[in-house]
Amino acid sequence: MITLEGIVERIIFRNEENGYTVAKINSTDGDLVIVGSATILKTNLKYKFTGDFTYHNKYGEQFAFIEMEEIMPEGEAAIINYLSSSMIPHVGEKMAERIVNKFKDETLDVIEKNPERLLSVEGIGKKKYKDIKEALDRQYAMRKIFLYFSKYNLPAAIILKIYKEYGDESIEIVMRNPYDLIGRVRGIGFKKADEIAESIGVKKDSDFRKIAGLKYALMLANRDGHTYLPLDKLIRASENILGLKFENTDEIAKTLTLEKNFFVERDGENYNCYIARYLAAENYVAGKLKDLNISFEEEIDIDKKIIETERFREIELSKTQRKAVKEAINRGVFVITGGPGTGKTTTLKVLIDIFESMGKVIKLAAPTGRAAKRMKEQTGRDAFTIHKLLEIGFAGDIGFSNIEELECDVLILDEVSMVDIILMETLLKSIESPTRLILVGDKDQLPSVGAGNVLSDILKSGIIESVNLEEIFRQSEKSMIVKNAHLINKGEMPILNEGDFFMISERGEMKGLEIIKDLVKTRLPNYFNVSEADIQVLTPTKKGSHGTINLNKVLQDHLNNNEEFIEILGKKFKVGDRVLQTKNNYELESRVENEFYQDRQKGVFNGDLGYISKIDKENKKVTVIFDDVRSVEYNSENLDELAPAYAMTIHKSQGSEFPVVVIPLYRAAPMLLTRNLIYTAITRASKAVVLVGMSEYLVKMIENNRTVKRYSNLAEKLRRQNEIIGK
Repeated sequence: MITLEGIVERIIFRNEENGYTVAKINSTDGDLVIVGSATILKTNLKYKFTGDFTYHNKYGEQFAFIEMEEIMPEGEAAIINYLSSSMIPHVGEKMAERIVNKFKDETLDVIEKNPERLLSVEGIGKKKYKDIKEALDRQYAMRKIFLYFSKYNLPAAIILKIYKEYGDESIEIVMRNPYDLIGRVRGIGFKKADEIAESIGVKKDSDFRKIAGLKYALMLANRDGHTYLPLDKLIRASENILGLKFENTDEIAKTLTLEKNFFVERDGENYNCYIARYLAAENYVAGKLKDLNISFEEEIDIDKKIIETERFREIELSKTQRKAVKEAINRGVFVITGGPGTGKTTTLKVLIDIFESMGKVIKLAAPTGRAAKRMKEQTGRDAFTIHKLLEIGFAGDIGFSNIEELECDVLILDEVSMVDIILMETLLKSIESPTRLILVGDKDQLPSVGAGNVLSDILKSGIIESVNLEEIFRQSEKSMIVKNAHLINKGEMPILNEGDFFMISERGEMKGLEIIKDLVKTRLPNYFNVSEADIQVLTPTKKGSHGTINLNKVLQDHLNNNEEFIEILGKKFKVGDRVLQTKNNYELESRVENEFYQDRQKGVFNGDLGYISKIDKENKKVTVIFDDVRSVEYNSENLDELAPAYAMTIHKSQGSEFPVVVIPLYRAAPMLLTRNLIYTAITRASKAVVLVGMSEYLVKMIENNRTVKRYSNLAEKLRRQNEIIGK
């Protein structure tokens, strides 16, 4: 074994999943490339590496290390570099210089043993000192935790998340039950938790491990959109995860019923296995929709009201639209569905006009900020996200908290296909009969990202009255986007290279990337007189040359020349970057400030789109503007919740609308090449669609009308509720 020391100049590659790192260091032997597992390696810091030289056929000589440790810097220049390298918050290069000028070679001793002496440094007041001291205390605790978990090859970002979840008790809690990490710490699945469990002596066939495998299988099912799994499906999924066979299935059902947060529901001769939270939501939604689904007998002439509104708006409703308006006024719960150009917005405008003439208080809502913004623009009335409308917080396993009753006579919810069972339960808890609930959506779009099949199940039940708008209106007939969406929905090929719908055929994936780069930066802005921000690349997949991971890297390099950036946890963020929130965070505060008013609210949600407006390198903070008005400040602890959004998956684009959409058509998993995926993608565009790639993949998507079955029982429970009423 050889030991050498060096300063890390550049991290060439880092796999955030397993910590494998390739870096360039400056050592006494000159510049070297090192390779190995390094969870906490940082640039500009000095380390001691233990390992051996190896030779790579392609990359030449490398030093493969198996152990590393940080060496405290010596000399004022080195200490300044160390302090300003993101090790201590609120300390940038200028502040580091002031600290070192004050304490010289004693600096590191002062910081570790007498940090209160920092108060004597110009620019460090009581508040900044308090923040620094708290961060230092965390670092001392974290250092122990980092060293402990590093032996499991966990990346630094994951260890940081463990510490955020469990604090100073991280080691004790994880060693007691490593499987507790699953679902609590993003980035740790069953495999990694299982490695830790094996290291502390948990046997492969232990009941403890089997239960963990069953729970994990059901958790994965929820992530895939299922509210439950039949017992036989759950057992098969668990056996694949565990690598063993279950003998007594009845015993498993009994065991699961005794487990906290689990529930096994008898369905004839079968068992349906739920995480209890989803069963409670499904039952509540079915019962509440039944309670709300009453008939109204308003003392008004609805036909006369419709005629008056048509005259006022200078429109003429179709027969189906007229039926939708009348039924929505007469029913407690009503569903309006339809594809693009079929008049959903016009129908809503007429409904709103009539309800307002009746003196009704109306609230408008949608699942995402962008969908709510679009609803407001289309109707001319205020519309809110469900979370903002209800002003709700989050209370961990029990779901949402502080849900108060909405004071309204009519609640109209748009983009219902995006609403999962938990969010629908939350919304329904806020309204009581005789409030009318009008649900609006496109039944042919992708289902919600979260668990449940709410819109589809409501329609399938046949219990809630609905109208599907099918006629394409004259003003929409000019749009090839609308025409082609309906052709695709019927299983027919779209009309290409006409009007606002184009396809550029290119079989080479690398050439396809170059075409997309040129389209987004030059050709489309010039042709359609739009900005780069108006153009969104939507792709079926995350992986591959045309997946979001690679596309975002390529497009960031091509579109954003801003030299102001910050690199944290292996991600580079630049001022001007388009970014996407990737998980619900109910604690992040957003601010709206202008000359007329100020508004503060908590919560930034999965799918929110924004752009980076400011980077504070001194304090390692990034400011993001969402929906063009909401300002949110991120720090190094929650920046991992942001992802670049020059390219998005089609699923993530639900509820959004973009002037121009570019869609690459290349290799992807067969389950992603489906009709409703391409239909959803093209219906996100308002001005133009450009397909780039191979026409055979477009044909495959249109021909593939198979949808992955979602296990959800809302439709059946609605029918049962109706049977109870009938009796």
